[in-house]
Amino acid sequence: MKGDEIIIRKAEEKDIDQFISLIMRMKRLNGEFDPIFKANEENIEGIKQYYLSCIKDRENYLTLVAGSGDKIAGLVKAEIRNRVSYYPVKEMRIVDLYIMPEFRRKNLGNLFLNFIYEEMRKRNITIITAEFPSLNMIALNFYKKIGFRNVTSVYGKVIEETKE
Repeated sequence: MKGDEIIIRKAEEKDIDQFISLIMRMKRLNGEFDPIFKANEENIEGIKQYYLSCIKDRENYLTLVAGSGDKIAGLVKAEIRNRVSYYPVKEMRIVDLYIMPEFRRKNLGNLFLNFIYEEMRKRNITIITAEFPSLNMIALNFYKKIGFRNVTSVYGKVIEETKE
């Protein structure tokens, strides 16, 4: 991929195998930040079907890839959420953003966001949020650097399974 220009585009079904490979890398990384995010390595087919449905559903999801030729260097999956009790009513939520380590610190995150902002303008969406593990300082520093701020908190706890 060296020497080739990296482009951002909407993900397509043909991207699914590389997309899932990067998703699983990201989920494993999330598990390193907190064991509550342990990657489900046994459900690759289910994960593949879920992300295929997101790629196909362009009304409710924005799935992007960055790459050159057939090689994918990064991805984004964002959801369009309804905020019926708030104004504005629509929100774009970045749920998955992963860039291969060798492509980090090369403005790829900002290129992704510029693409997302343009898509938001087309859809008349004015709020963007991102979710990621609280202990992921890479994500936290990235989003803070570009002007995001904490607007909500989610707390979690694992409870013991009941034995029947």
